[in-house]
Amino acid sequence: MTSRRSSFVSGLAASLKQRGIPSNHKHLLLAVSGGADSVALLLAMNALKRPLGLRITVAHLDHRLRGVDGREDAAFVEALARRLRVSCVTGRFNVRALARRKHISLEMAAREARYRFLARTAKEKGATAIVTAHTADDQAETVLLRLARGSGPTGLAGIRPEGRVSEIGLEIPASDIALLRPLLDVSRAAIEAFLEQSGQPWCEDVSNSSMDFLRNRVRHELLPLLQDRFNPSIRPALCRTAEILAEEETWLDDMAATALEDCVDAEGRLSRKAVDDLPPALARRVVRKWLVREGIAADTVDFSAVERVRELAGQAVGSREAGLSGPWHVIRRYGHLSVERARRPVSKPFRAGLNVPGETLLPKQGLRVVVSREPGIACEAGDAPGRLPSAASLSRRAVGRRRLYLRSVQAGDRLQPYGMQGSRKLQDIFVDTKVPADERGTIPILECGGKIAWIPGYRIAHPFRVTDEKALQVTIERL
Repeated sequence: MTSRRSSFVSGLAASLKQRGIPSNHKHLLLAVSGGADSVALLLAMNALKRPLGLRITVAHLDHRLRGVDGREDAAFVEALARRLRVSCVTGRFNVRALARRKHISLEMAAREARYRFLARTAKEKGATAIVTAHTADDQAETVLLRLARGSGPTGLAGIRPEGRVSEIGLEIPASDIALLRPLLDVSRAAIEAFLEQSGQPWCEDVSNSSMDFLRNRVRHELLPLLQDRFNPSIRPALCRTAEILAEEETWLDDMAATALEDCVDAEGRLSRKAVDDLPPALARRVVRKWLVREGIAADTVDFSAVERVRELAGQAVGSREAGLSGPWHVIRRYGHLSVERARRPVSKPFRAGLNVPGETLLPKQGLRVVVSREPGIACEAGDAPGRLPSAASLSRRAVGRRRLYLRSVQAGDRLQPYGMQGSRKLQDIFVDTKVPADERGTIPILECGGKIAWIPGYRIAHPFRVTDEKALQVTIERL
């Protein structure tokens, strides 16, 4: 074994020992796609299984998105596992059908199918941890993507070296299984050098070069630009930032958990004064933890929601409320805040033209809409129609000279959701996303040219997707 090969394997061994793998996990399930990263992981883990006393099983899922190429990748992984005398489990899943059924993007559907397959296989085979081949390059790309979307410290902490399946945001059986990413500090270049020294080929996924995917544009355009023009060591710099923020995030999260216990009473109500007396950074974390504890979906507790609750806590006089996602409000009474289901007023049909660019206030509906002409894409692919605040990006070319309207739902309304070929009745969308019948009339709809362009909290219409730099940014929030 050459020095480069041995250093790669010894580096992986050190990473595993640092995380207590040999003592905490004896049977590992390796997610192997056939690409360079996962093939290198398999080769190195195979070299370490006896020295570390580990048992490994390979798992590969064909998403049925790439036809013959996908089947060839599966055959490649099976042949490699057979040559290494490692147990291998393969599966096939119709990701397109899942995307259509759940009305989500192919990327989201593939991620869900993959983790469901891995969790189920780990449970069936008795593995206590799933090992993925995320690298330092993946980490750098993730940090840049989240920075572009305006993430805070939690998001900029990037991919964690270890966690649980339950933490990836999917309702998956056996979600208590550990997730390990021991290659997070290894570059893709080092991985390919290791494979070349080993004489081991790998599979190339042609979709990895497609500029249709935002991550690929970051990988092939933005990172090389930053490396050539700003910082030759941009990748390790981004990874170092993620590592620092992850460590600080853990410390701050523990601090917030302790502070929260001092701010709530026996009934779970939040003390207005106790929160207002906290430093703003700690108060935000306490409020967020409290809202999630009270049953508000974590992915809906964004910065603006937390700030509305902090504003309530900062006012000592009278009773007031702040709207959250769906029917939930935070009510301030007698110095305490509580989360309650709001009583919806009887909705009346409305239709209002929007100022483009500019702000439009709708006092009767309690809504504020801001439209601006700026490049960029606000990605929204939720399953909570009517969730506010909400933001979306529309193609200026698709809108053209037509006026934008915000209106209430009408009988027979249909939407062609982003990523889908056909249209669906809004009635069916509301049923699938479990929107109560008495709340559907209060959901604002964005209309352009007689067509629905966007359902806030859900997704935009496919014909209005942004395909170039000319975009309209639309935000809707409650007054």
